[in-house]
Amino acid sequence: MSSLLARAIVWSDLLDIYRETTWLDGENARVRIAGESVVQTFRLVEESDRAEADANLAALVDPTGIKVGDVIQARVGTPRLSLGVLADNWDTFLSSPDARIKEPNAYFVKEDGSHVGMIPPSQRVTSYRSMLEFVQLLARAALFLDAERQTLVYFKDKKIEVPVRFSTANLRLLDAGSLVALRKTLEGDIHGEQRLAIFADAIVTLIASQPTDNRFLYLAQNADELSRRVNDGYRLFASSFSYAKIRGEVEAAQSDYIARIHKTFVDIQGQLLGLPIATVVVATQMKAVKVCGVEAWANLAVIAGAWLFALLLVGSCVNQWFTLAAIKADLERQKLKLMRDFSEISAQFAGVFTGLANRVWWHRAAMIAIACIAVAGASFATFVFYKVTAVDLLICMQ
Repeated sequence: MSSLLARAIVWSDLLDIYRETTWLDGENARVRIAGESVVQTFRLVEESDRAEADANLAALVDPTGIKVGDVIQARVGTPRLSLGVLADNWDTFLSSPDARIKEPNAYFVKEDGSHVGMIPPSQRVTSYRSMLEFVQLLARAALFLDAERQTLVYFKDKKIEVPVRFSTANLRLLDAGSLVALRKTLEGDIHGEQRLAIFADAIVTLIASQPTDNRFLYLAQNADELSRRVNDGYRLFASSFSYAKIRGEVEAAQSDYIARIHKTFVDIQGQLLGLPIATVVVATQMKAVKVCGVEAWANLAVIAGAWLFALLLVGSCVNQWFTLAAIKADLERQKLKLMRDFSEISAQFAGVFTGLANRVWWHRAAMIAIACIAVAGASFATFVFYKVTAVDLLICMQ
């Protein structure tokens, strides 16, 4: 007995009983003893006055003789509200405190056996949760939600109230597809406050001619119209503000990137003018040499100069390659930032980034071609050097 008295009644104890109960008249009911936990609960309320008062539950037979599998007569009434809600039907449940604003943590509806932990949830529970989601979407755009009066309050020139009133039959008014569309319309970090302002304006405009008590149901019935108005309003806002602003910033960035990419070529343009002279023309300046002398050393100086120029030009190309790599990485960062911050309109600027990436690719290809030409020219000059210089310069050095 002491172990039972030490334990307080909890909702899971009651739910195990409610799920196996058939109510006959008022609180009189038949309960099937489905498990040992149900036996222990009846013994707990028998031994503890506090548990009985909290649960409003009692076996109408000797609890010491109850065993698993029995069907007993019992009194199963409404428990203390802090434990949960036991309602005869859905309309009674919806009239419980806050039930039209948020789903209670614990409840059981006798009418169809619906409860908060149902897996899968019943159709009624699904429709009820959809209606609650709709209420919360409306509350996001409201000035405030008066939970005690279950009323949404908006303000446009004057205070406008929308009492949250719906019955079981009204759950069918809200179309699931319209709710999804409305939710998606309000999603997104970009211009969140403006979206809600547009949503609030659409709500107030739509219910302007409706009687106060009918306003909420009218909104639920026209959720698709709300979604359409928010979409249209946001497109108008975005086209007149965000798009123009973002386009201006992207175009300015595009000009800056083009200038930076072009500069990588301009920086080595002077060296490119000397490419034919340093790698090809020098070959024509070599003299045919068969004995050691000034001409032999002149040929060596010419070929050394050609290779020095080629190596310097290749080094410049490598440096510009890394510059282009840094520009490309910066481009990718800017593109990702645009997609993250302005995902709704980022696709309209994809061509700009693609064009800049292509320009980087062509400049890199040009760098490779220039480096190859420089090395090829120096190699050609080296070939000519060996053809016209028929002496061993190592011997000449002795």
